Amino acid sequence: MSEPEGSATRAQSVAVSIPLDVVCVLSLLHRAVPESHFAPWLVETRQNLSPELRENLDLLHGFSGERLYYVEEPALAFGPLDADRANASFETFIAFLLTLPAGEYIRMAERAIRRALGDLGLAAPPFDPTDPAWRQAVAQVLTTATLDETAALLADPVRLKRRTIDLYVAIWEEGYGAEFESTRPMLEEAVRLAQQPAKRPFREAFMILTGQKPPSSLLRALEEVEQVSFCPSDYLGSDLSYILAPPLLVVDFGAPEFILRATSGASAPPPPVAPGFSEGGLLEVTRALADPTRLRILGFLSGGERYAQEIVSHVGIAQSAVSRHLSQLERAGLIEVNPRRGLKFYSVNADLLDHLALTFRTRAEEVRASMRGDAVTRS
Repeated sequence: MSEPEGSATRAQSVAVSIPLDVVCVLSLLHRAVPESHFAPWLVETRQNLSPELRENLDLLHGFSGERLYYVEEPALAFGPLDADRANASFETFIAFLLTLPAGEYIRMAERAIRRALGDLGLAAPPFDPTDPAWRQAVAQVLTTATLDETAALLADPVRLKRRTIDLYVAIWEEGYGAEFESTRPMLEEAVRLAQQPAKRPFREAFMILTGQKPPSSLLRALEEVEQVSFCPSDYLGSDLSYILAPPLLVVDFGAPEFILRATSGASAPPPPVAPGFSEGGLLEVTRALADPTRLRILGFLSGGERYAQEIVSHVGIAQSAVSRHLSQLERAGLIEVNPRRGLKFYSVNADLLDHLALTFRTRAEEVRASMRGDAVTRS
């Protein structure tokens, strides 16, 4: 997929930002249960949180969809990439949050819910936690929060503001602040090494810095993006994490992994090349296509990247059955899986579909040529 025409004028930069790193760490902590694959520091930190703090972490992440939009909102409101705030301290960030009126936190929550419903192709009803229509809509984007908890929280702006700021401050004081300061030199080294790669076209810059290719849904959204910032993190590993809030896009990348690639002379991953089809490979792909449910899944994914629960809701069969269909599509190479924030997001492998179409076109041309040759011989 080529980049949108406006890519030449899109601003791209790389920076260390405490507010944006806080968002990344909070989302990872939210997912860092003992059986997860996250960094040991994250799992241990979550286990050591008080029950009250863990409850607050899960509540504030739990009412704005799988992409955890609400906790992004206060950081975005701060304008963390503005020239006068690019190097802001944590204390400056919190001081700003304290100056915001409580009603602004309700507006941020409403915006986050609207974004989450938009991911499902749904419109948000007017904001009213007592309205059955609003409650029915919001129920569809809840993850680790209940409807009653969410309605009660959003009916009390002062409480929402207090709990939001308390979460940031408590996580900082629970050890993240010291952890950030200890890793800051490494993050700044990643920024130094990333300056030149970040100036390349977006797809190439993304692959060099993250070690992965960008999801097709993100490439499609670039038309609305005017500013991209790549931000190093010490905790991501091979996971993808980004904030898409047009006109801004923030892409987190694993600093230790990038530094290792950059200093060892490893090049960026090559652009994806459609594989050649063996007879067995072609048979596996056509078998994967020969099922109405899997065709429905591919049709749904043609509209953009989706996470697993969205696919289950759309197809309307048991989650275990959907998982089996997704596994077969993935084995055949027809879909791609992008782990992000502890979830799996699925998208169509357009390169493979193009190659599949080319394979059949080539075979059709060979048949036509053979038929023409036969006709000449007979004449």
